[in-house]
Amino acid sequence: MDLTARLLRFAAARPHVLVVPAVGGTAERLAVEAELARRGWPVAPSPADTDVLVVAGVPGPQLTAVVERLWQQVPAPRTRVDVATASTAAPALDRAAADLADTARQRREPAWPSSHARHGEHREHLPSERRGTEHSEHEQHEHREHQPSSHQHAGHQHAGHQQGGHQQGGQQQGGHQHGGGMEMPGGLPMADVGPDRDGLMLDRLHVPLGPVLPDWPAGLVVDVVLQGDVVQEANARVLDPPAHDDTAPPAFWSDADSSAGHTRRRAARHLDALARLLGTAGWADPAATARHLRDELLAGAPAESLRPRADALVERVRRSRMLRRMLRGVGTGAGDVTALLAARLAALPTALAAVDNPAHADDDPGDTDAPTPDELAGLLVGAELAAARLIVAAVDPDTDRVTVTRAEQAPHG
Repeated sequence: MDLTARLLRFAAARPHVLVVPAVGGTAERLAVEAELARRGWPVAPSPADTDVLVVAGVPGPQLTAVVERLWQQVPAPRTRVDVATASTAAPALDRAAADLADTARQRREPAWPSSHARHGEHREHLPSERRGTEHSEHEQHEHREHQPSSHQHAGHQHAGHQQGGHQQGGQQQGGHQHGGGMEMPGGLPMADVGPDRDGLMLDRLHVPLGPVLPDWPAGLVVDVVLQGDVVQEANARVLDPPAHDDTAPPAFWSDADSSAGHTRRRAARHLDALARLLGTAGWADPAATARHLRDELLAGAPAESLRPRADALVERVRRSRMLRRMLRGVGTGAGDVTALLAARLAALPTALAAVDNPAHADDDPGDTDAPTPDELAGLLVGAELAAARLIVAAVDPDTDRVTVTRAEQAPHG
């Protein structure tokens, strides 16, 4: 066996996986995440760190175009699999591992991303090669208990600012050119100028966030205008939402087949949202615990058996002084991250009690009506970019429930 084959077999034993969920693909995303946790395969934070690209659910034309652009930025060795149903998650990952270890197959793959992807041409809401490098450096620093800090988090998210600026600000959307109509060599955007809150004329940079970010709602794209790190304007939309008059597939979290399934999914929804918020804050250990509890609950484990670990998780998060300090003052009103986290922690024990005792079902109001993309965007205006990521994670909108008029369903650009 030559050296290349040995290295490929080594890489295939524990590949880094980038999961791209489609709208309506929540069940598939959860199945993939559970299978990754079972195998001990790490989640890739960017295309540059990716060995396996997994598309969870059935993407529409807009997300399909994004995935194709994303695939061009993944260096070899690499493979891509589609998980159209939750039951196919395990065999799809088995196939991915076999493809990665296939020497002949990998030698046919390009060693580096295409020149278009590397030089920033024809980009659409995707991290660039530079973005992937910066993001992975920050993501590899995991926060242990009492270690998440606002300085560290702001550094991690500032990389996202640089990423979006270098990668996406100069793209065209709906026929409108960002960056004041001018670009630097290589397609990088130039900032335009506008008044800030004090009336000073400062540079403004147009940066789209999503749809491929860790712990990010499926298909969500938020186009923000930044002055420094502060969001001055924001517009949000969801890729490939069904029209009002279409027969949309059931939303996983809210359309269970039975009342027992509904209460179980409601509790799992709290755990999933908690994991995504803690993951965005950079606190990997309790985020992983929340995901394990979520997966066991959805697999049918008695809720009572999970209560001790869930209670310990809630207490651990509540008592973290560094987490409180980091979240203090982040968001206001409906986007107050501290209040949203407190509500989530308070609701989790009640939701777990309702799984085994339906009499408690009415005690947990569950999630209120999901905010519209416009309402979500309004929560981000005035926030720093790092805070905007936390606000989105705390609100955690269920994009499976977003519908639009048929006129709005037309693709952008």
